[in-house]
Amino acid sequence: MEDNVNSKKLIAVAGGLALACSVFAQSNIAEKISSDMVAVEGGTFQMGSRDNENNETPVHEVKINDFSILNTEVTQTQYKAVIGVNYSHFKGAERPVEEVSWYDAIVFCNKLSAMAGLTPVYSLDGETDPDKWGDIPRMDSADGDKARWNTITWNTSADGYRLPTEAEWEYAAIGGLYGSPENLYSGSNIISDVAWNADNPDGETHDVATKAPNALGLFDMSGNVWEWVWDWYGNYHLADNDNPLGAKADVTGRKMRRGGSINSDAVFCRNANRASSVPELRGVDLGFRVVRSVIVAADSENEEPVVAPAANTVPEEEDDDPLLTVEYDEEDGLDVIID
Repeated sequence: MEDNVNSKKLIAVAGGLALACSVFAQSNIAEKISSDMVAVEGGTFQMGSRDNENNETPVHEVKINDFSILNTEVTQTQYKAVIGVNYSHFKGAERPVEEVSWYDAIVFCNKLSAMAGLTPVYSLDGETDPDKWGDIPRMDSADGDKARWNTITWNTSADGYRLPTEAEWEYAAIGGLYGSPENLYSGSNIISDVAWNADNPDGETHDVATKAPNALGLFDMSGNVWEWVWDWYGNYHLADNDNPLGAKADVTGRKMRRGGSINSDAVFCRNANRASSVPELRGVDLGFRVVRSVIVAADSENEEPVVAPAANTVPEEEDDDPLLTVEYDEEDGLDVIID
């Protein structure tokens, strides 16, 4: 009898220690991520490219507010500390997390925000706790589940972690006010200096921050893994020029991803390159990094959240120009341009 009591006490103590260690690890990760955020001074820049694919045109001036961005892609250590699991194919504590969908990235952002004592940015059906959102959609999920998750809203007055917009991502990749817009890749015109891409024969992801950074001190903006951003895929000539949030309504069912990967030819690793995938897709070279807004006191007490429209809704403005489709091969992680 006494042995049973002692065993239960030991189990309780062990459980308590495990919980304490988990909380400590989460606290450390939140502090580490916070310390690795790089302040990006806002400004205007020329977004897009006139020399390459038609979905990168027209080149247009875009204004970006101040924000901060993680200096690396989210690592497997960071992801597991926040989410509790790591489904990455190429295992390594300091390798970027992959096999994550756009939905997975959104969940990570809110959980990290709560862990850090910040206001979560995203909500679904008015709820900011992802544990109450239901199952994360997968490739084989019902269309209704995906449509519901596609109505996730962005509270623009929240100070938590989020995905960058496509415009913020490109501005940061160039190097903000301090970079060279003439660079094809993030920090250089020589891709091997800054990117792990298809030119590297091993075909695996690598530890973050092992190539040269760009002018802002950001690593792997080109190559290693593709990075999910907030925006739905849309044509530039319909976009706003002041802190654009992407297409006002989705007609493709696809979310933007940027930067290229270990499986990408150099053309896909350019700062201006645009690619997209369905938000439920997970791949061996699909990851993300996080940003935070610099919150300025609003003029009004109640600021309306920005809404990510449901897939396949009617756009506010008709667009007859075809989008260039860059198809993602889920098995090989390769990109193929579809005419």
